[in-house]
Amino acid sequence: MAIKEKFIQSIPSQFADPITGLRASNETELSALLAYYHANNFIDWSLVNLYSLPCLSNKRLASEYIDCSSPFFCEYPLFSDSETVDIWGQMPADLLSFSKIKNRIVLIENKIGSKFTSAGTQLMRQAKFLEKNSFENKILIVLTSKLFLSKNWYLNEMQEVIDSIESVQVFAMHWEDIFNSIKLKS
Repeated sequence: MAIKEKFIQSIPSQFADPITGLRASNETELSALLAYYHANNFIDWSLVNLYSLPCLSNKRLASEYIDCSSPFFCEYPLFSDSETVDIWGQMPADLLSFSKIKNRIVLIENKIGSKFTSAGTQLMRQAKFLEKNSFENKILIVLTSKLFLSKNWYLNEMQEVIDSIESVQVFAMHWEDIFNSIKLKS
């Protein structure tokens, strides 16, 4: 069985579409469900870890960066002008959250087995978008499964961003931690 199919089959039944009851089967559906569960305060972000590179052993709590009162927007377009369209134009963020007081922006790139787009430059382009905006705290998170990270997927691209752009904090986050943090209200 391929790693991606193994991950898809591991998605718990409680992480399902509230309309149809179906489980997600791709990145877009997973992102939409994450936004829904976050909006309804079903995710305990204090139980979700963020892992820093290079060895993924340093942990922070997602609740330090993800604010329950700030919504996630799915497929948010990274608005660009004539100078920046070649850098990040036409590249939407899987999930984007920013605080009302403009002190924090969090861009989550959801990866469940696919490669980064734009000839592998997607993550760097997203980091450059964050670098150019006026928010004080800029966080870029690669959301994926432990399965993919154990195969060293996505780590080189993440390290490249860390080495190139100081103003953006880069973390990995595990879907498994999110699944384990769900608290459904009765």
